[in-house]
Amino acid sequence: MKKCIICNQRKGNRFCSALEDNICSLCCGSKRQKEINCFMGCEYLKKGKDYQLTRQISKQIGSTFRTESDDVFKNEEVVQFVMPLERFFLENFYYDKNVNDNNIYDALIKIYSYQTKNIDTLKADNRCEELIFKTFNELSNAFSDMSEELKSKSILRILRSIKTTSGGVFGNRNYLETIYGLFNEDGKWSHLFR
Repeated sequence: MKKCIICNQRKGNRFCSALEDNICSLCCGSKRQKEINCFMGCEYLKKGKDYQLTRQISKQIGSTFRTESDDVFKNEEVVQFVMPLERFFLENFYYDKNVNDNNIYDALIKIYSYQTKNIDTLKADNRCEELIFKTFNELSNAFSDMSEELKSKSILRILRSIKTTSGGVFGNRNYLETIYGLFNEDGKWSHLFR
């Protein structure tokens, strides 16, 4: 494999359509849209933007909910908004082993990004996202008196729940298990809610 045409130090493992040659991932990441006039359809540009947006939202989760008093789940209006959404997740995805917490997290990242105007359109990449977007829009319309900022914070709070319960030793369906336990007495974690 030939070297990156920009730095001439590392392997050029990515074909850059804008430069019509191979570049390394470091040059791609550090120079895209600055020194390289990237095409909007570039898969590396899209992945890079998605990665940066996810990092930004992760930081917002930490800074928004620093103390217990910051928790929007203490607001009754938020609870009334979130409960039907979580019940929807449970009813549509709990028994579908092809869907996991990551799929829900990715869909909610897009909703939050759209709500906070970090992305222009809400485009579903799969059936799971399509269903979640449709349900969120229906709920959002049903709660038309609720501020968009509070809806966004509600989504951010669900993202925090998924992030803290999913993955690691618990597995990538632990959020679904947690909300199952919230609504059903026979759930894996139902004893936490009784």
